Amino acid sequence: MHTAFSASILCALMLFQNTVLAQTGSLTGTVHFSADDQRIAQVLIPSLGLASTTDETNTFTISNILQGNHKLLVRALGYAPYETVVSIESGGNTRIAVVLEPDPLLLSQAVVSATRNEVSASNAPLNVSRIDASTFEQVQAISVAEGLYFSPGLRVENNCQNCGFTQIRMNGLDGAYSQVLINSRPIFSALAGVYGLELLPANMVDRVEIIRGGGSALYGGNAIAGTVNIITKAPTENGFNLSYNHGFTNLETPDRTATVNGTLVNEDGTAGASIYGFNRERAPWDANGDGISELVQLSNTTVGFHAFYRPTERSRIELNGYTLNEFRRGGSDFDRVAHQAELTEQLQHRILGTGLTVEQFTRNYRHKFTGYLSMQIVDRASYYGAGGRIIDDPDAVDDDDLIALNSYGQSDDITLVGGLQHTAELTQRMTLTSGSEWQFNNLDDRMPGYGRLIEQQVSTLGLFSQLEFKPVNRLTLLAGGRFDYLSVNGRYETGFTPLEQNRILPVWVPRLAAMAQISDQLRLRASYAQGYRGPQAFDEDLHINTVGGDALFIRLSDDLETERSESYTASVNYSHTSGTHQVNLVAEGFYTLLNNPFILADQEDLDNGIAIITKRNASGANVRGINIEANAAWNRRWTIRSGMTFQQGNYDQEEVIWEDEDLGETTSTKVLLRMPRSNGYLAASYTSIAGFTGSLSAVYTGSMRVPHVIDPETEFTVIRTTPAFFEINVRLSHAFVSQKNGRLELFTGVHNLLNSYQNDFDIGPERDAGYIYGPMRPRTIFFGFSYGF
Repeated sequence: MHTAFSASILCALMLFQNTVLAQTGSLTGTVHFSADDQRIAQVLIPSLGLASTTDETNTFTISNILQGNHKLLVRALGYAPYETVVSIESGGNTRIAVVLEPDPLLLSQAVVSATRNEVSASNAPLNVSRIDASTFEQVQAISVAEGLYFSPGLRVENNCQNCGFTQIRMNGLDGAYSQVLINSRPIFSALAGVYGLELLPANMVDRVEIIRGGGSALYGGNAIAGTVNIITKAPTENGFNLSYNHGFTNLETPDRTATVNGTLVNEDGTAGASIYGFNRERAPWDANGDGISELVQLSNTTVGFHAFYRPTERSRIELNGYTLNEFRRGGSDFDRVAHQAELTEQLQHRILGTGLTVEQFTRNYRHKFTGYLSMQIVDRASYYGAGGRIIDDPDAVDDDDLIALNSYGQSDDITLVGGLQHTAELTQRMTLTSGSEWQFNNLDDRMPGYGRLIEQQVSTLGLFSQLEFKPVNRLTLLAGGRFDYLSVNGRYETGFTPLEQNRILPVWVPRLAAMAQISDQLRLRASYAQGYRGPQAFDEDLHINTVGGDALFIRLSDDLETERSESYTASVNYSHTSGTHQVNLVAEGFYTLLNNPFILADQEDLDNGIAIITKRNASGANVRGINIEANAAWNRRWTIRSGMTFQQGNYDQEEVIWEDEDLGETTSTKVLLRMPRSNGYLAASYTSIAGFTGSLSAVYTGSMRVPHVIDPETEFTVIRTTPAFFEINVRLSHAFVSQKNGRLELFTGVHNLLNSYQNDFDIGPERDAGYIYGPMRPRTIFFGFSYGF
């Protein structure tokens, strides 16, 4: 009986298996590329969780597909995705041939920054601009900072001659108003963010996604001006590349860079890894012959990786990491140690970052669960001092010598970000994204010689939710928000009475957006969001200027309140594709209202060689303007990207930035400083059939008003109006391509061809190092090679 029962069960299972197999079929096909590229394409049947990749003959096969009609998705890097419906017959083999069309402007490529989910850029309810790796190559960008000019509303500026502090301005607002993400995680701490955009090498970047305005509030309430999401290179196909660039700043000072990139993906596409390496050596450069540098000395070595593994068709694990070691020094007497120089700002950054992401879909692919954890550790040794000298045996050590000897500092910083996210496709027209995120930062910043200590812990527990709803086919509505429970605990000492701060800030940040697709080519978008900035002493404002050798630090006003914002954006987007021709036009208006905005004023000099400046609330401010973007591509050989921003920012009333009560003199402003009324860019490229490529790029920076300290003794500050600058860059290259020997490219070019550069720098160690504006470098020639396969 038992044996007979077992045999019956076995027969039933075999019958069931044969029945199931009898109800399945297979799909075989070829994928051709209209530009005759040799690429790897991904072929997916999303509803069943089935996937394949093309082989060296551009052929693919998917087996065991349930009979019936299924949506097929084919995609490849640099090409528009292809969608169709395939009919699978029981026991049969369906054949299909697919031709992919180029997408040189990346209009159909997926973005993740708009909704925290992967979605086509053209269908995203928020306007997302992209700077891809090809643009970084065309403009010969070495660091991330050098490539961020080429998106509307963005401008990268240098704020300090001595240390080379750079920050990004978005829609007219400075760096503290923007959220910088690495692989969609807010892991970039305030300490790393001071120099971070120049620390990160361009060859680690796959693309940068930019959302202007507060519509990106799901990433954090401090994304007032917008979000810059730096996506590192992920493995897609096997390859290797080695490049070398040699430049000469002002045709005289060397700047050498070597990079390496490698990618390995297994045959079935279930695992892969990419690595990147970067080394840069730049000598300091003095613009006016006073013996003090305007461009700092740099030495940077960075190594990183990005790997993935797919245990099943419905799950994915990603791991990325990087280690960065950078030395930078500005000032004078580079042949001496820091404390023997007349003026030195010197920093040694050791940064370690890593991130883990786990994704899991349910069987019907209607629910996606994501868990992530990211960490960044920063170890920074610093020196900020002036008045140093070589002390011989008969010399007596004076007060200036003691200050110089004790101007070393040490900063230790750790940032953790962890979260869970659930995306549910409630119906075909409704998607709900919700989750929780915890952000933690612990900073210990010490400069004993200045009597300065900052011990600060900032913890944020955020809950976010967002509903995407399509009431009709051509209308998408987005509503959601984020609730942050922010805790700031800090102890601050800067030569005066220690300040302790313990604040709890519960903040709700709403977000609304809508996109109306008027036609296949025309889309209208609008968004509204609120934001905030919590009071803390260490942020992007705390870079170090020196005026007359005084280091500058920040003190919080006793009545400092949280800064709040309201952001409005509206845009019209026209895009058209005809064969290999593409056009994309965008006009976007923005208005940001700031309540209790932070302002730095009331500087006070202390006897120990430091100056204290107070962070207080201003009466209120607003920024308004328009971004215009025009892009076009012809036959994949011609591409043109251009953009222009017109903007204006004002305080509600005159704000005093300098005051001398004894003399009864003040300097005040009604306009936001360091904000050009207009700025723009152009990036054009042509590639010939013979392998020659010519790239022309230009950056325009309009006139703006900037502060200038003209008296080191009283810190007397005036406001000056700067001239406009027009920077032109040219790059020429020729590629030698061989199926057997790989691809060798030789290139040369000039940055800032017309040498449009500031010519009124202050002179001497008592200069105002913050009085710097315009392009970040003078005329610079470069040449090099790139080899890969």
